[in-house]
Amino acid sequence: MAVEWSLVLFTVIAGAGAGLLAFAGVGEFFGAGRKPRFVAAACAIALFVAGGCASLVHLGNPGNFMAAATNLFSFSPISLELIFLGLGVVVAAVYLVVVNREGGASRIVGICGIAVGALFCYFSGHGYEIISVRPAWATPALSFSYAFSALAIGGFLFLALQAALKDGEAPVKGVALVVLAVAALQAVSYLAYGALAPLGESAGLFWGGALVVGGLVSVAAGVLVWMRGMQAMSYVGALCAVAGALAFRAVMWLAGSPYIVSFFEVGAQSRSLFPLG
Repeated sequence: MAVEWSLVLFTVIAGAGAGLLAFAGVGEFFGAGRKPRFVAAACAIALFVAGGCASLVHLGNPGNFMAAATNLFSFSPISLELIFLGLGVVVAAVYLVVVNREGGASRIVGICGIAVGALFCYFSGHGYEIISVRPAWATPALSFSYAFSALAIGGFLFLALQAALKDGEAPVKGVALVVLAVAALQAVSYLAYGALAPLGESAGLFWGGALVVGGLVSVAAGVLVWMRGMQAMSYVGALCAVAGALAFRAVMWLAGSPYIVSFFEVGAQSRSLFPLG
């Protein structure tokens, strides 16, 4: 089947925004500078909007968008994805306001950002996992691969901001340890997906692009940032995480069964996000 690139870009771009928002919150606990946290939240809003625009391309026409909005509170996995997308924009906007204030407000909002960002990353994949007619989709490894790949992108982007804005060595080292843990979980989830899902002819793209480049190389980059202080490797980690996320999502579509399910039929199986008449 064809790769739905608008949805691939939506989950990668908006997922990167969610990851950045989450790591702005993580930075609160490691003394990251206010400037990288502020820029991270601003970039998160831009990425949420850009990702949302990519998703709207797939909806096709305003009527489909209105159907999605009407059924937003069905609390299906897909509606939860959209809810957390909106919450991500709100939390990031509030964080921009409070990040430069004294007191604990920025930390509280940062914790909210961690929760909202992580949940968006998870639900961006979970809506596909519930489609049981596709063996390549119906595994929890898919949802966790979506989650950790998006968080890894956001984590490396935050490290790149710290490098560009010359944040302190101790905050970088603390954040880098969390990024490394996320990158390792990304690699494990990719490995689990490759072991559980029928990859077919796309196996080479998965093992080389997703697992090796997106998983193992990004882990190596995280190790070098954390242990050796090689902050330039954060850029390499970000590029590899993006490449791996794109490869994984492409494989997910290519490995789908011949059974044709449109995005709106997916919504119907997800407790009627889109009414199909």
